[in-house]
This record gives sequence, C-alpha cells and structure tokens, in this order.
Amino acid sequence: MHEYPKNLYLNYMKQFGTIIMTIVMLGTALPQTTFAASKQENIFYYYPSTDGYKSVEENYKDIDILAPQLYTVDWYLELSEAKSTDILKLAKKKKIDVMPLVVQMGFNKTLMTQLLNDEDAQEDLIDDLIKEARKQKYIGWQFDFENINHLDRDKYTAFVKKAYKAFKKKRLKLSVAAVPRLKDYDKNSWDQDWSSGTDIPALAKNSDWVSIMSYDQPNSYGPVASIDYVQKAIDQTLKDTPASKISLGIPLYCWQWETTAAGVTKKIANLHYQTAANTKEKYKNNSFFTTYSTAAEAELFSFFKDDGSYHAIWCDNARSLEAKQDLVKKYKLRGISAWAIGQEDPEMWDVLK
Repeated sequence: MHEYPKNLYLNYMKQFGTIIMTIVMLGTALPQTTFAASKQENIFYYYPSTDGYKSVEENYKDIDILAPQLYTVDWYLELSEAKSTDILKLAKKKKIDVMPLVVQMGFNKTLMTQLLNDEDAQEDLIDDLIKEARKQKYIGWQFDFENINHLDRDKYTAFVKKAYKAFKKKRLKLSVAAVPRLKDYDKNSWDQDWSSGTDIPALAKNSDWVSIMSYDQPNSYGPVASIDYVQKAIDQTLKDTPASKISLGIPLYCWQWETTAAGVTKKIANLHYQTAANTKEKYKNNSFFTTYSTAAEAELFSFFKDDGSYHAIWCDNARSLEAKQDLVKKYKLRGISAWAIGQEDPEMWDVLK
C-alpha cells in the first residue's frame, strides 16, 4: 500500500483545483434522465481496430449509419483504396448502411489548398467517389477534410456544393464533418483555428447534413467535451443553421491528465473507456477515487502513481450520452455522430435512443 504525505496530497489538490472544486460542489450524481420515444439518427465512426470491429458485430442493430475512416486524398490529389475491407464485409453481412469518411492525407493544410485550387482534380475526385460508392454500395460519403486554411473556406464550400450536386444525380448522400465555432467568424482576426476553415451554414445548405465535432474541447484541462462546451457549440451553430441539418458529434474516448511533482500538468493519453475503468482495481491502494461531475456531465477516475504523479482521467460514459441526447431532443437535432465505436462505455448501448 502506498501512502502519500498529507502536505504533498494537498499541494496536488491545489494544482488541480478546478477538478476538485467540481467534485466537492457536485457530490453524488443526480438520477438519470429518461426521454419519450423519438428516434434520433445514430452515426458511429469506425477506425480499424479489433475492439471497433467487435463492437460493430455486437451492436449493429443500434447503428443507423456506420462511417468508417478508410479513404484519403493523397498528394497526387487522388482517392486511395480502402485501408481495410473486413469492416465492409461485416457491414454488408449485417445490412448496415455505410457512409465512409474521406480525409486529406495527414489533415495537411497545404494539400487541401492544392485540391481547392485545382478544379480538374476536384472533378476527378468526385467521379472516383461516385464510382467507389456504387461499387461498394455505400449510401454516400462524409467529407472529413480538416485543418483548412480560413482563406480557402469559400473554395471549400464551392467544392462541397459541386460534389453535392453530382451526388444527388446518383442518389448518393453527402455529409460534412466540421469543428464548431463558439463565436462568429472574422476573416480579419489573428485568432484562426480549425473551425475557421469551414462555413457551417453554407455547408449545411449544400449537403444533407453537417456533423459538428463538439469534442476535443479547446483549452480544457479535464473533460473531452463538457456539457457547457457542447451547449455553446450548439447555440452558436443554430444561430444560422437549421437543427434538422445538424448531427451532434460526441466522444466515446477519455482524456488522461498528469500532474508531476513539479506541478506541471499535461494531457498524456487518449484512452478507451474500459482502460480508464480498469484503473479502479490497478490503483486501488494509491488514493484512488471516482465520481461523476454533473457540471461537466463526465466521469472522473483519479489516482496517484508510484512515482508520486497525480492522474485524472475524464470520460464520457452512458450518463454523459443521456445528457447529450437530451440536448439532441431539446433542440430537435438530427441525431448523434460518435467517435469512435469500440472505445465506448459498454453501458452506453442500454441508454442509446
């Protein structure tokens, strides 16, 4: 059993004051929310993995659309082959609708600028996407082009509009993944980020829907996507975009934070929920405790390691999903887009609407 001096423990608590205050203020979680029956569209992202494959196999009946990340656009501005086909065979066997993601290689900004300045390459890419969709019997595609230069945002909208028009002729759907904004876009601002390169209202007009990636919360030292952040993202998005065109992105993974003996705090890992839950047994003698923050709508696993460092793991769980589904219902959003299947709290499937 590992004992830690009281003064050292208190120093860590001060360094992690925000987390501890959340725990003290909120205490025991409130009863779970229940909703009247109303079907939301459940999109699950998939990244090739054993856990992801197994979860699709076990939970396919609850998946409306499977969106595997299988295709990239390379430096030749050409569409790659699918990086994995086993999940496509499983989806066909289980009769799951498939809408793959297509991304630019490495989310490279320069590569995306090249594509958006080459209309011939765009036409060829759109043709290849249509051919691949018809060959594989996809229902369509989701454009997950990220890290776009904000000066290219109108060109990106024009590209999406061109693809949408071509897809509709072939009865294919087009959706777009986009990082939500928390304030209005200002082209003259020096404060540009990944949300600056996508004009969500314009993209929504020129696609079947937009999945707003309301996770990887900026400047967070705790949850991946606190409920306050998600609320602000929804509020900003709905200022000029119809709710029916918005799918709420939610995380199924966890963030692990470390505070060293020197008082330095940093994020050290993205974890599956089950990996985080296993810390309860592994660190049970290291001042381990866990709680649910009703302010953040996230679960916390907290412990010390043998080297004296303090660790806090924040996860979305079944309870978090209920809270975010509540927002989907409240604002009449299209549904959820969850990244990524295989990382989730197993109890999530029991509360999925």
